[in-house]
Parts: sequence; C-alpha cells; structure tokens
Amino acid sequence: MKKATKIAGVVVASAVCVTSMATFVACTPAEDEGKQYVVTYLDGTQQLKQEKVKEGEKAVRWEPQKDNYTFVDWFATPNFMHRFDFDAPITENKSAFALFASENQSEDTREYYIVGSGTSPVLMASNWGKVFDETTKMTKAEDKNEYTFTLDLQKNDEFQFALDADWHNQRGAGYLKTTKLADGTVAFSGTATIGDNPAYRMNIKCEYAGNYTFTLKTHPDDDAYETNHPEYTEEKKENFNYNPLDSIEWTRNGNVSSEGMTAVTDFYIKGSGITAWKDMYNDATKMKNDKGVYSLEVFLKANEEFMFTSLVTVGADVGTGTDYLRASNLDEASKAFIDQTPKLNMIAKAAGTYTFTYTKATEVLSVAFDATKTPASADYYLDGTYGGGTWGDFMKNAAAHKLAETAANSGVYTISNVALAAGDELVLRAYPAGTEVLTWQNGAGNYSFAYLFGGGTDFVKPDSGTNIKVATAGSYDITFNAYAKMITIVAHTESKDTLDIYIKGENINNWKHEFSSDYRFTLSEDELTYEYVLTVEEGKPVSFGVEKFNKGVTEGYGDFLNVTAIGTSGDANDKFTGEGNITCSTAGRYKVVYDIGTGKIDFYALPNA
Repeated sequence: MKKATKIAGVVVASAVCVTSMATFVACTPAEDEGKQYVVTYLDGTQQLKQEKVKEGEKAVRWEPQKDNYTFVDWFATPNFMHRFDFDAPITENKSAFALFASENQSEDTREYYIVGSGTSPVLMASNWGKVFDETTKMTKAEDKNEYTFTLDLQKNDEFQFALDADWHNQRGAGYLKTTKLADGTVAFSGTATIGDNPAYRMNIKCEYAGNYTFTLKTHPDDDAYETNHPEYTEEKKENFNYNPLDSIEWTRNGNVSSEGMTAVTDFYIKGSGITAWKDMYNDATKMKNDKGVYSLEVFLKANEEFMFTSLVTVGADVGTGTDYLRASNLDEASKAFIDQTPKLNMIAKAAGTYTFTYTKATEVLSVAFDATKTPASADYYLDGTYGGGTWGDFMKNAAAHKLAETAANSGVYTISNVALAAGDELVLRAYPAGTEVLTWQNGAGNYSFAYLFGGGTDFVKPDSGTNIKVATAGSYDITFNAYAKMITIVAHTESKDTLDIYIKGENINNWKHEFSSDYRFTLSEDELTYEYVLTVEEGKPVSFGVEKFNKGVTEGYGDFLNVTAIGTSGDANDKFTGEGNITCSTAGRYKVVYDIGTGKIDFYALPNA
C-alpha cells in the first residue's frame, strides 16, 4: 500500500508538473508581450469598444459608424479640445472620444460680429463690443454656413467673433485652423483664457500685421454646451456654447493700408474702489508719459484691488488698448507694498500714497510708498449756469451750492434736489476744507465730464469744452466720491429708495454682470438700509462684492464695494474676510445689510430655512 501510495504520489506529482508546464507554455506569449494598457473608445459616455495595447506600442485608429452622422476624428478629451495622438506610444490607460458631424446641416440664421480692441480702425471702433452694426458684421454666404470679414490688423490687436455684446456663441482662437503662414511665420496666437474650454474662448491675438480675410464655418446642428461648467445655467447657456466642428480659416491679403501710423498708448488705474472697476479716463487716473516712462501718484486705501488698463490713440481715433499692467510687471522690491490675486491683479497692502513708475521698454512697474502722505480734506461746490445763475455764483453764496458729506469721514458728498434745465452746464469745484473766501485762485481742483459716470443719457459732453451739459431737464441729486473722484447724478425722489444694489460673485451668480431681482437688495421699511439674504452652501465658498447703481440703471458698472466696506456691527462679520473681494467659507444663511448713512456692509447670522 505504501508503494502504491508512493507511485500514486509520483503520478500525481507528474500530473501537476505536466499541467504546470502546459500552463507555463500557454502563458509565455503573454509574458513576452509585457505590460498592457486599455484604450477605451467612446461616443460621449457610450463605450464603443476596448482594446489592449502593449506598453510602448500604438493604439489602432478605426472609424465607427453612426446612423445619420459622419465620423470626423478621435479626440483625447470629451470636449474635443485635443485630437487623440495615434502616433504616440501608449504608456497608460487612455480614452479616445469619437466626434461625429450631422450629415445634414440646417441653415445658420445667426449673425456674427467681430468684437475686439487694438490699434486697427475697426477694432478701435468695436472697443470690445460697443459697436454692433454693418461695420463689424460678418458677411453670410447665401448657400452655405460661412461668414467672412476682412480688415487690417496691427500687431497685438485682439478679437473674437460673437453674436452680441453678451458674448454669446464666442468663436475664438481655439477655432483657428492654423496660426502660421505657409513660410512658418506666426500670424496669430491665443490669449486671455476663460473657463473650462479655454481655447474656444481665447482672444485671437495678431502677431503679424496685415490685411486679413477670416472665414467662419459653422455647424449649428452640432452645437454643444458646457453644462458641467460651474457658472452654467439654462438662462446663460449661450455663453457656454461651443462647437468643435466649427472652424476659422484665414488668408493674409497683404500689408495693412494704415501701416506706419503712430499709436500712442496711455495707461489708467482701474480698481475695486478707486474706479469701482469702471474705465475712468481722466487726470486723476492717468499715468503721465515722459518718453516711454509712465508715472502716477495716487492715494489708495488698504486692500484696494487694482490694475492698469490702456487707451490707444491713432490719429483722431481713440479706443481701448490691449496692454494691461498687473502684478506680473512688478519688480521684486515693489512686492513689499503690493500683494496679488490669483488673476494677477494688485492689492495695496496698506493705506497711503503710492507712486507707480512703468518703463515701457522693459515692461517693469516699480512702486514707492508713503504711509504719511494722505489727501487733504476738501469742500466741494456745484458751479454752472443752472437755476438761471451764472458761473461763479457759488463764490457769493457758498452754502446754497455746497455738497454735504453723507456721513462723517465717508468721503462721499451730495447736493440734493437741484433743478436743472436742458442746456445748463456744470462742474464741481474743490477748495481746501474750511476755506472761507472762495476765489478763482485758491481752488484745489475741478471735476468735469471726464469724472462723470452715473448720469446716463441725461448728461452729455458739450461740443466744445469739458463741462457736464444737461440733456434732460429735471430735479437731480448730485454725488461726488472723493476717493474715486467720481460724479454720479440721479433723478431726485422724495423716497430714500434711490439705489439699486446687487451682489455678484463666485458661487452666487458667478460674476455675471446682470440686473436680476434674484441678486438685488431690498430697502428696509425704515428706509435706512438695503438688505439681502445670502446662502453659503457646504463645500462651496463664496467670493463676491456688492455693486451700487442709481435707481433704475440697467447698464454699465456701478460703485463696487469690497472687503474695505465691511463695518463693525454685524454678529457674523468675522466669517467674511478677504484681501480684495469678500470671501466666506462657513456654510449658513446670512443677512447682508448695507447702511445708507455709513456706506458700510454688515453680516448677520440667520437660522436655516
């Protein structure tokens, strides 16, 4: 029995050995193949097939079939940003996304326009979408979905194609078929990335001046939307429209007809408080230019967020420039006085007088800081031909023309219920605080049309001169912000409800510039405050500001209030901080209160709904 057992054991052992050898032989080819990765081929989220590819070898290109569609190509990303590289060795698991085009395309009935800025005449007039007419409209072909536009472009001009001033259906640098001429010269690049599909919404930047014809080809039946974008809503969907089948082709026709014209660039400060993020082109915001060295001395409050924008003059034409000065231009020493935001806007670390010097040749911005130098207090008077009077009447009866400060140390001054007739002209005169005898010689400054923002079409610049001219007769309240050097004029009402105040920011309305009741403050019953209920969701911190408009204004930009406007009364103020914009990461419901008298914002905790 033992012998038999032994033999049996040997037989069994032999069987195992044979089996193992058979298994070993069968597995040898797989081991020779080495490591493998999986390439998944997808149509949207639908898996078409998977293939295993040995490490270092290439994926296999194939063409899937789909009823009523034509296969276009494989892409490496689901938003079709980058084509799948079948020539690249596979070193990890990969996904390839199929792009299909509808076989029958509907007629595209949309109208596209060029929107941009720079030194070429068309873009100077466009000024980023201020002009939508035949001069900026693309020409649509009669029998196909093709739009063309021909224009001169100068180096550094920037533009896109879109439907309207709200930037619906942007077609930017990501749609360019090529960026180079046949000889390899780079003619265009992309800049100003926005959003999760950056290339589609990048500005097209001209790198080589010339006269160009652009052809935009569209496929309206295959438009897609970035529904996963954090700012996406059905109401705003056209801001997130893209189409990977659309394309922009171009030809260079020759040199520009205006080549050789001199462009003069000026720089202006623009910030959260100093201009309420408005473009204010006046002596208070302008850097002085001395042979390419620009300088500006300006008082800034602590935590003021700002940058410098540009204005370009070519001959008689003036338009918004494409040059900006941000934290990236600062020299190392200047960073002792200036912080920066993720978007490279600058932030004043402390209140005081800043002297900025920018050398265009080196593109370096330097900063000197003096904490002891602050603006002198002033009194402000309304001067003009209003009320049947004449220029200089304010010197004879100062009290009747003097603006009153809305609250102690607010720096905001107003004069109410002023009767103005059409054709009247106005300016504000500044005098050192406490000046008893007002003369033409002892004034401290004048503020005219260049300092007016709020006023709409009721006030215009006269054909000659710089005064504020009344276009619409009425009774008005006139306000001057001494920090921002900005004048606003609104129709007088007996109610204190003279403002429309909106909240806007990240994870609120995602900085959308809109006039919706969903984000508008309401006036309290005692008409002393404006209030808004803000909900901060768990895991969704908010970053925002509060924007004030004159009652009924539904265009432009208002007076933007940031972290510097937070008061001391709210029981939840400690949860709202920030360097420029106001931020909060603590989930909950809060009442946001704007005090009319002090101009401050306070936050109060509310019970969950």
